[in-house]
Amino acid sequence: MSDKVSEFDSEYLKEKRAKRRKKQKQIQYSVFGLLLFVILLILIYMFTPLSKINSVKIEGNDNVSQTSIEKAINVKDDSRMYTYSTSKAIKNLKKNELIKDAEVTKQLPNKLNVKVTENQIVALTKKKDKYVPILEDGTELENYEDGNVTDDGPVLEGFKKEKKDKIIQELAKMSANVRGMIAEVKYDPQENLQNQIKLFTTDEIQIVGNLNTIANKMKYYPQMSQSLERDESGKLKKSGYIDLSVGASFIPYSGGSTTKSTSDQNVDKGNSEEDKAKDELQSALNKINKESDKNN
Repeated sequence: MSDKVSEFDSEYLKEKRAKRRKKQKQIQYSVFGLLLFVILLILIYMFTPLSKINSVKIEGNDNVSQTSIEKAINVKDDSRMYTYSTSKAIKNLKKNELIKDAEVTKQLPNKLNVKVTENQIVALTKKKDKYVPILEDGTELENYEDGNVTDDGPVLEGFKKEKKDKIIQELAKMSANVRGMIAEVKYDPQENLQNQIKLFTTDEIQIVGNLNTIANKMKYYPQMSQSLERDESGKLKKSGYIDLSVGASFIPYSGGSTTKSTSDQNVDKGNSEEDKAKDELQSALNKINKESDKNN
């Protein structure tokens, strides 16, 4: 009886081992087949147009032309995703003085993403017959030939050496929006005011300021500009300038009323309207002064 049981167990174990070997072979064949399939896909991708870079997305450039970026990254008709060097492309992009940083990434199956961060152009200076852009670090791009500058900042006049370095630092602190509202900055020292400057805005306002504090004061200029009363043509109802040297105040130009009338009544009315405009602006400036004091 025991011999029959032993024989039965032996046959059962043999059958079980055979099934296990068969299952292992099936798994091996499946893995091998999968590997062959993956290798085939890789070969198809590598040696067909699927791996050729056919799309390049460029973003972040305002002053650097798309043509210059495309030239730097050097994507050719036969450039393939698996051989293209993103590190070399980044190195070439950073050779451009206007580019502070760059990212070049691959996106399967055949797309390239290029993102650049530009150095700010904070001002322009006139040299001979052209305007030269100045970067936030003070670099002057005398050989700049890359199309039109969009974020150009104001034109500098009369600044030299340390004073020039300082106004560039101040302009770099300003937001692009505020800096874009300034058309020109002129160094205008007086006997006891060696740091006095004059700013001329794009909305035709003159501002007197201090070279060392102008960035902090000008961040409130959009509010100041909105506080000014203007006529239908956009001109100021009250002619004057804003003094940001100490605090913020509106100062009318000398010469009295610009209202010309043959009757005293009309002259008085004109003076009254001008005084009202002056008072309203000064009130707005006082509020801005208080807000500035709280933030400092």
